[in-house]
Amino acid sequence: MRINAAVLSTVLVATAALAPNVFAQAKQKVAIIAELSGGGASSGTMYRDGVLLGIKDINASGGILGSQIEVVSIGDTQSDAATSVAVMRRALNDKPFAIFGTVYSSSTVVNNKVSAKAGVPQISGSESAQVVSQGTDNIFLTSFSQALGFQKLVKYVAKDLNADKIALVYVNDSFGKGGYDSFVKSLGQYGKKLTLSLPTEVQQADFTAELVQIKNAGITHVVVYNHEEENGRFMNQLRKMGLNVETIGDNLCSQATVKAGGKAIDGSKCHLSMSALSPLDSMRKLAAEFEKEYGHVTDHNGFKGYIGAHLLKAAVERTGKWDQKAVMACLHDNLFTVQDEPGLLTDTYVFANGDADRSSYIVEVVDGQHKMKEVLGFVGGPYKKHACR
Repeated sequence: MRINAAVLSTVLVATAALAPNVFAQAKQKVAIIAELSGGGASSGTMYRDGVLLGIKDINASGGILGSQIEVVSIGDTQSDAATSVAVMRRALNDKPFAIFGTVYSSSTVVNNKVSAKAGVPQISGSESAQVVSQGTDNIFLTSFSQALGFQKLVKYVAKDLNADKIALVYVNDSFGKGGYDSFVKSLGQYGKKLTLSLPTEVQQADFTAELVQIKNAGITHVVVYNHEEENGRFMNQLRKMGLNVETIGDNLCSQATVKAGGKAIDGSKCHLSMSALSPLDSMRKLAAEFEKEYGHVTDHNGFKGYIGAHLLKAAVERTGKWDQKAVMACLHDNLFTVQDEPGLLTDTYVFANGDADRSSYIVEVVDGQHKMKEVLGFVGGPYKKHACR
């Protein structure tokens, strides 16, 4: 049967008009907003570089559904929540398919409201439980929030270490407050309470007052939950005072904290979602690729950025089309496996609120390096994978 060329052309044009973003284009636009200066620069820069490396690898392997990914803007929030809202608005002016960022939870809590109103998927490196408790349907974490991660951390502190006299030193912002709430809630499940809770300030330089309280209270275990630069300062001052305490955390053992605190971080034990010394070949290979690309070792924020790019790829390919609403729906209550998308590094389950469950690790810092102590599986499950077409 012969098809009239004019009729076929009319049908294709009409179909494309009905769904302008469904069919593969030569390029699909994304934007990155991150903390590239200010107190969060070490975290935001790692996250940005991870996203860029992930996109580079995706494009080199043919893109997503035949489309190459183009980063149309990279915005600096200056580690400031109010500035992040303005940066988000500017990024959305370019009409990206998705936004990557931010890392600072206090920023993501406010800028996510802007991206949600625009209906643009936002793939964030934040970890505060507040980020995924706002009721927006476009936020997706590349690591678990404190609500899940602290269940593992607290179990290690309460059961494995059998800690009794515990102090929690936490930064007094969305990130720290979310960690405090999650830690206290999980600790109560083991019949234990904090001996001391010590809020600190963003970019605080002197921790003498907090350390004196820790000494006077006879604390045996200190959970440190500030931002990375402050963690380094706190640990240096703790070691100089000669306090005989166990130090525990998660970002306490990050590459940025180790860089800031040096030898003072040695001996700390942490729960990490990602590590360059992971027993997984895929994670170690990515760490080597990251170092070759950028000249330095990545921390968990670099991994989160890389995984974020591949999470978008996994959802678009399972959906089978470049459609923002369909992709966001696919990312809710769904399991994504490394068998389908190796760039995820480990199997990842995304909840309805955008939180994520994945395997993780307990490590100890020895000579500035992570020494693996234990591999931890999913918090929940078993999880199911569902189709999105």
